Amino acid sequence: MAYMLRLPDERGAQLRQIAEKKNTTVSELITDYIRSEIKAGTIPSNIPGINVAKAGESIAISAPGFEASVPAHKGQTLADLLRKSAALTPSAFEHKKEWLEGIAALSGIKLKRMGAGVRIVSPITGAEYPLASGVAEDLASEIERAAK
Repeated sequence: MAYMLRLPDERGAQLRQIAEKKNTTVSELITDYIRSEIKAGTIPSNIPGINVAKAGESIAISAPGFEASVPAHKGQTLADLLRKSAALTPSAFEHKKEWLEGIAALSGIKLKRMGAGVRIVSPITGAEYPLASGVAEDLASEIERAAK
């Protein structure tokens, strides 16, 4: 589910100005703000709607309509893959698709590129779950914490 924020036109224009001055996007600007609030302890680091938990020697990942389990020792591989995939442009993702799919196979979860992020594909159900780039990076951090 995507949230659309309604702002007065003036505030939207101000956000765009700030993003332009910082050579970033409005989405990245908001992501940075949220991460600073997590770091300050205002909100927890978990991602609403996505559950990541260590279950024995596996890491269980669930979200609405999505579930997957990966071996805990493959958690770092999946986290690295999510970060790298999220950072690639769509054309770079396509260029490295075979390499990414090979690494993804090690974790059991497949990745597909979508406009401004990636889709994780469950090895259990084949269901896909979309992740914006910043959320994919945050999920990588959650997986790393669970893998320890």
